[in-house]
Amino acid sequence: MSSTNSTTNKRRFQHLNSYQRGEIQALMRQKVPKTQIANQLGISRSTLYEELKRGTVEQLDSNLKLRRVYFADTGQRAYERNRSFCRKPYKLDKANEFIRFAENEIINKKLSPDAVCGRAKLEGMFDVTVCTKTLYNYISKGLIKVKNIDLLLRVRRNTHKHRCRINRRILGASIEERPEIVNSRTEFGHWEIDTIVGKRNTGEVLLTLDERMTRKRHIIKIDGKNKKSVEHALVSLKKEYGEMFPRVFKTVTSDNGSEFCSLQEFLVGINVYFAHPYSAGERGTNEKQNSIVRRFIPKGKNIGEVSDYTVQTIENFINNLPRKMFGYRTPKELFDKQISLLPHIL
Repeated sequence: MSSTNSTTNKRRFQHLNSYQRGEIQALMRQKVPKTQIANQLGISRSTLYEELKRGTVEQLDSNLKLRRVYFADTGQRAYERNRSFCRKPYKLDKANEFIRFAENEIINKKLSPDAVCGRAKLEGMFDVTVCTKTLYNYISKGLIKVKNIDLLLRVRRNTHKHRCRINRRILGASIEERPEIVNSRTEFGHWEIDTIVGKRNTGEVLLTLDERMTRKRHIIKIDGKNKKSVEHALVSLKKEYGEMFPRVFKTVTSDNGSEFCSLQEFLVGINVYFAHPYSAGERGTNEKQNSIVRRFIPKGKNIGEVSDYTVQTIENFINNLPRKMFGYRTPKELFDKQISLLPHIL
């Protein structure tokens, strides 16, 4: 039977505050018994005796005789001095090798502090490391070379207002019809697709595909944001995977862009689902990894000026980025493992 009353007891062993010390001083001046003082403040007698020992000083009275008197200010100063020695010391010297490694990975390779810490611990790269929170603290306090401005997501602000529009076209089966096993990310072979535009309405764009379970990403430069260019890119993917393509690509989830209007007809035997209009969060994996691409290719940059080598470098960076959700393993490691588990066609 559940209880209607709270069963949580008042936390014990709390530190005294300056107000309570003032009460002790006043009650001691009134010569109230110590047991009664402890009961009135809701503390143990041992706590009171320790506080009296901490804040009591010797003074000369009017008869020039020494007497012992408790002062709240004296007790508070002694408490604060003792607390200043309780802070855990920095590990900058002991973890110096790891700190230098982390600075290079964050500044030059654009990894997050969490990815650096997690991967280093996973591979046992250093004898002494620090946790993610400690590394962030070192950055905020200016103790290492990395600054907050070097952490891309630390200084971003979303100033866009959400607008909900109606009567937009739906190109095919709604995402609401997508099986639960796809939503749960427990089965391999379900993808999200989108395009990344450089200069608006001009030139080449990037086609991105993300496997929902492993977060593996394909980035393909295509001639434009149109149906034929998307189909041409998918043909190249089919050639890359060969007979394994239908087992690697079981479903694809897209937005309602006109470039994807023929996906269902082109991907024969593969279920295609379309997200609701203006609901980018329904393709969360794709949108999140598009934001990583924007670290290297900012909005407004002409995609035609981005070399194929750079595109491949960005794809490799994302696929080899340690992920906390995977115990700091990488999407490529997980994807390759799933591929190895697929039955081979004889």
